[in-house]
Amino acid sequence: MVDFDGALEYLGAFGKYQKLIYCLICVLAMPVSFHMLAMTFLDAKVAFHCNVPEIRHVEPGTENYSCALNYSIPWEQDKETKDWKLSGCQRYNINNTSLVTAECPFDAINESALGYFNGINTSSCNHGYWYDRSQYHSSIFTEFDLVCDSNELNQFAQSMFMVGVLLGAVGSGQLSDMIGRKKTMFMGIFLQLISGVAVAFSPSYALFVVFRALVGVSTSAVFLPAFVIGTELVAPSMRTWAATLIEVFFATGFMLLALLAYCVRDWRTLQLVITLPNAVFIFAYPLIVESPRWLLSKGRDEEVAAIMRRAAKVNGVTLPDEVFTTKKVHIETPKDERTYTVVDLARTPNMAKKSLLVFINWLVITLVYYGLSLNTSNLGGDDYLNFFIGGVVEIPAYISSIYVVDTFGRPKTHAGYMMIGAVGCVICPFLTAPYLPERLNPLSITLAMVGKFGITAGFNIIYLWTAELYPTMVRNMGVGASSMFARVGGIISPYVELSKSVWGPLPYIIFGALSFLAALAALLLPETLGAKLPVTLEDGENFGKSNAGPVKENSTDGSRVNPAFSHDAPETGRVARGAVSERHGPLETAHVTSV
Repeated sequence: MVDFDGALEYLGAFGKYQKLIYCLICVLAMPVSFHMLAMTFLDAKVAFHCNVPEIRHVEPGTENYSCALNYSIPWEQDKETKDWKLSGCQRYNINNTSLVTAECPFDAINESALGYFNGINTSSCNHGYWYDRSQYHSSIFTEFDLVCDSNELNQFAQSMFMVGVLLGAVGSGQLSDMIGRKKTMFMGIFLQLISGVAVAFSPSYALFVVFRALVGVSTSAVFLPAFVIGTELVAPSMRTWAATLIEVFFATGFMLLALLAYCVRDWRTLQLVITLPNAVFIFAYPLIVESPRWLLSKGRDEEVAAIMRRAAKVNGVTLPDEVFTTKKVHIETPKDERTYTVVDLARTPNMAKKSLLVFINWLVITLVYYGLSLNTSNLGGDDYLNFFIGGVVEIPAYISSIYVVDTFGRPKTHAGYMMIGAVGCVICPFLTAPYLPERLNPLSITLAMVGKFGITAGFNIIYLWTAELYPTMVRNMGVGASSMFARVGGIISPYVELSKSVWGPLPYIIFGALSFLAALAALLLPETLGAKLPVTLEDGENFGKSNAGPVKENSTDGSRVNPAFSHDAPETGRVARGAVSERHGPLETAHVTSV
């Protein structure tokens, strides 16, 4: 059997070949960020009111038009600002023809018509709606009339997309174990292409929701295998950085989406623009290698050897013969016939407490992350610039968290970042109208981005920390269960926006309060920095109980290795693969025979 880990010592921790393959994989996975966040622009909200055919003879934008609207549509007071505005869902029930020919101030209208203006004799928008198309030429909001009684359907589409992400993560994990990571990834790219185009041509909102859910399935099928392949090609000392690098590409896609949406104001065209690159990406199939560890698990040593030789040639190194001739070593370990289930995560008191605190953090972080990312248009100012900045702040959040978490430890660092997120969320809605002059709105946007920074950094920390908290025997199960709670957060997140109908700042107050709760929960979890990680369930129950400091592990190079990437399960001869931020889906598990 070939020794792939041994070969990595000669190929370099992150050599030229690994960089080329990894960057290509990141580019192939970049459309995932487009689709994950596209609803900000596909479902862009604009000003609207009832369409009034009786005033169609008046030119829009003129003084006469404004006057005609005053006679056609009742005014209502905004609950938050107390400003008066034209009703969006009601119009006067005027049955005479005076409005068709009269000019403002409509002196010709008889007294019986004027009697309608008290707002009592109104009707719904029986002639459809007028939408302000000055910024967004079209969106599903305007095309499918997702207003008034249909307003809550806006949130349903994004929630079903997240359901698709969850189902795709579970299904792609199983599929990639059977047919390989590479094939699964390109099947995901193909599904993303087909379903993404179908979204663009959806004739109804119902079909839009169905096809968007399929796009959600495809995002997991693309991202998870891509992540696994990329991280397996680098040495253990570089895997945390490799994991962060793909998140940087995600943030880059975030920013690029803002630029694309700025240039393309029609939702169907934008959907095609973010989907069609997959038609080109399919042809990259010969350039991507299969996961070496998956090949080894299937006994396909010659293919692994070919990958190693190709990498050595590109990196300009020579591999010794022993990496191609290492014999498989059978390690006698105590047999454990027990089958572990999710119940084991909470079977004992301390494990149950830790699981609850971890699940709270995963749910809250995902809920708040998407709440902030998908609602930048509610901040005021320029929608596209706000969205772009939302992507920019993610990059320093990812990078800073790597350094800070190894300096100050997991609980304090994670809680600190979550507190930053909480403060930003709570304060930002009060730094703009009606609480402060509108000219100070940039302060509100700045605080919202501070909140986004904290939550994003928390995203990067919580995965590493979760993998360290659970014992080897149930580590993948623990991260997977956490993932499920994260997906619940993503499904719930769109509905938090509805609370603004009660009070404008309420969604951000909810985000801030939940972030504060997650920070407090994090402080109750044990420190894992430098600790000997638990292996058995008994270890897991005892881990964090004592007030004594953690037992330090010996380290020869000081490098941090995410346990989800390391050979830390000698009892089972299995190794976890696929550490990934839960914006993209649950942990994927690959079973690789230890050598």
